[in-house]
Amino acid sequence: MIIKNKGFIGVLCIVLIVMLTACGPQRDVEPGPASEGVSAETPGTSPSDDTEAPKPAELTIWADDNAEKLAVLQAITDKYTEQSGIAVKITPIAMNDQPQTLSLDGPSGKGPDLFYQPGIGSLSVQGLVQPMKASEAHLAQFTPETLEALSYDGNLYGLPFVVETYALLYNKELMPEAPKTIADLERIAQEQTDAAKDEYGFLYDATNFYYSWAFMGGSGGYIFGEKDGGFDITDIGLNQEGTVKGVSLIQSWFQNNYLPKGVNGDIVGGLFNEGKVAAVINGPWAITDHKEQLGDHLAVAALPLMEDGTHPQSFIGVKGWMLSAYSQHPEWATDLAEFLTNASSSMTWYEQAGEIPAHLDVLNDPVLVDNPLVAGFSEQIQYGIPFPNVAELTHVWDPMANALKFAAEGEDAQTVLDEAVVQIQDKIKMAGAE
Repeated sequence: MIIKNKGFIGVLCIVLIVMLTACGPQRDVEPGPASEGVSAETPGTSPSDDTEAPKPAELTIWADDNAEKLAVLQAITDKYTEQSGIAVKITPIAMNDQPQTLSLDGPSGKGPDLFYQPGIGSLSVQGLVQPMKASEAHLAQFTPETLEALSYDGNLYGLPFVVETYALLYNKELMPEAPKTIADLERIAQEQTDAAKDEYGFLYDATNFYYSWAFMGGSGGYIFGEKDGGFDITDIGLNQEGTVKGVSLIQSWFQNNYLPKGVNGDIVGGLFNEGKVAAVINGPWAITDHKEQLGDHLAVAALPLMEDGTHPQSFIGVKGWMLSAYSQHPEWATDLAEFLTNASSSMTWYEQAGEIPAHLDVLNDPVLVDNPLVAGFSEQIQYGIPFPNVAELTHVWDPMANALKFAAEGEDAQTVLDEAVVQIQDKIKMAGAE
């Protein structure tokens, strides 16, 4: 079965292209219901209907459960309330739990108007979102690729807020220069690892498929085969030569005791902050915390080259505000989404939450352009790939996490990947794909 690729082709150029012409952020106008889509050449600002949608007393949004970021979001929505007169209720729900919670709460009227997700995924297939009719003037503030990441079958369901990938974060006090190759990284691991003292040359959550995919893709692996501009979900490449090679590389790091078993992201971040790890793999969301602890010793670089000179393929994601299928106020919910993703809100989010915005004017701002920590991630974006924008991707994560855990324990890489692919095929079949 061939599924058209609604992912964002060419997303690898997002940051580099927009940084070529730096300019200050342009503040968006006062809130008002978004217009129907009009031509980009003559953007309109009035609703297509003669009567403005009734203004609700309150809108509800579901945000990821993170205390510090919730405080930033509250400050942004307070400004929206001041300008629009509409109260905004923020409900913290873990981003990964939102789809299931919405499927249960939405039909009973307890769902949000907007919720926060990393791409469209299976949201449209599950009927959890409705098309968003944002103004062309606002849509022009984003690349077509980031908008495609939140679109499915020609419909836009949300607005981009954050664009991200992961890279190599390192402590210049322990590692003056970033390693150029995996061999360099392994040499540092051999020299600086002392597990008895919880000291490591490099560390990351290696049984997390999200991070470890970089070395599988960099070795020539693929998730779903591509055909006729789409994805063939019957062609699963996760047990093919390239992926096996990448998993075998990761397995060698456990066998050589460069990576300890049972390490998660919290442990990685804590040891890095304590100055016990020279380098970690993480994303821009971790910068604020590490900067507070490491100060000017913190640096960011692209992931080191593979043995054959190719670059590891990190995943690239776009997080955005999605319009709930159960919203009773889609016009005003869209207006709130435009406010959340405008230049002013995006800059506030970058400065206080530490995540790289998707808004082009903000990406062009010298505050970001001249920041070497941001530039390190933008370099890695060149070599990353977008998530396959098909619902079947949801069936990949758990089997691959298990495969990586078994490989870390020393089981044969080919065998555990064969088993993972069978599980993925079964999950896809059970979900009803033909």
